[in-house]
Amino acid sequence: MKRILFIGLFLSVVGGVVAGSLIEIYFPGQTPLISSITSYLHFRQADTLPPQSYNYYVLKEHEGFVLARAPKGNHGQPLGTPQLLQPLGNDFGLSGSDSITALYLSPDAGYLAINGNSDHGEMVWVYNTRSHDLRMLPQGVAGNFLRWLPGAHSFLYRPMLPLDPAVTTDGTWNPGLWVVDAASGTHTNIDIGVPSAELIDAAPSPDGSRIVYSTSAGLGQGSYTYTMRRDGSNRSLLFAITEDAGAQNVAGLFSWSPNGMQIAYERLTDSTTPFLKAGLWVMNAQGGAQRRLADADGGHGFTLSWSPDSRKVAFIARTNFDEPLADIQPQALQCAVAIADVMGNRSWLIASTKQTGLRWNINPTWANGGTSITFTALNPVNQVLGGMPRYWSAPVAAPNLLPAPLTQTFQHIVAMS
Repeated sequence: MKRILFIGLFLSVVGGVVAGSLIEIYFPGQTPLISSITSYLHFRQADTLPPQSYNYYVLKEHEGFVLARAPKGNHGQPLGTPQLLQPLGNDFGLSGSDSITALYLSPDAGYLAINGNSDHGEMVWVYNTRSHDLRMLPQGVAGNFLRWLPGAHSFLYRPMLPLDPAVTTDGTWNPGLWVVDAASGTHTNIDIGVPSAELIDAAPSPDGSRIVYSTSAGLGQGSYTYTMRRDGSNRSLLFAITEDAGAQNVAGLFSWSPNGMQIAYERLTDSTTPFLKAGLWVMNAQGGAQRRLADADGGHGFTLSWSPDSRKVAFIARTNFDEPLADIQPQALQCAVAIADVMGNRSWLIASTKQTGLRWNINPTWANGGTSITFTALNPVNQVLGGMPRYWSAPVAAPNLLPAPLTQTFQHIVAMS
């Protein structure tokens, strides 16, 4: 499961929350549990995918943030300690304001997008996994990566600020949603009807022919959700949520089902308090048949993940709603991996603090044909040393089935793909 940066950006733009108050790295540090060396060696020997399959990481090292990778097993777990590739450069990672918020591997595994933050704004690096070339894209612009387009090496990007006058047209700056080609570095602009600063989220359909996106004019203004063709044509309003400020009326974190028939998403609370409860919802691809499935964690940007058969959604559920500090402090969060049965209209926890002994249980990935979830368990981050995640596996058939560790605990992890 990935953490999507647009939620934090939306809060910082319209909710009065500074970036420093948001979670800025994936994996908080933890006190390791006793390693299951037997399980680790078993998965390392038996579950190897082709050599070109890797998990990617950013590590905290003495020279700053460094890109690394480890071969991936068929449960999605790394088959060993991540090996260093190259620094991000320019001493990035040495300042306390530097952070990496997410890594995203392209569908063809040829490119890795790296979302970062500094006191100069948001930025995206793109790493060519074959040539090992690393560069910032698009050049001369501050903004953030949203999603890869299916079957391609182009991605959806929200441009925020011009850093080079050459990227403006006749001295004006009025972008919408950009499609950036990772190979050439070029981009095309899609008119979304509002400035890019009002864009909350955008996600392509599984076949890449359509894009669902949401916008908001600001705090207390609710949100509007649209679909359009990939080229921006046939734009259509699906729904608007315009209840009073403080309601769950900010739509985002869109996730299409693999069959393209349904869209899961979250409704976030429209408030200056950053981490209030969210609602997990589902609708059909035309915006109809809307149903609320469950309470979900809000504001941290954890993405939703559909099962291969398009019947279930894995999500992150906050388990300490009775702790007010967790509404404003990311380090106070306690959460679990949960499953929502879309057809059965029920949900349950499969990996919680009670089962792993760790406060954060996140990043669910479907495995074994949809019968289990691989996830990471950890405690809140050490901002200086990086985090210490450990991979686990949990069956999804029912609650209270015990998860099992897949790997040892890793150190100095800042972000992972």
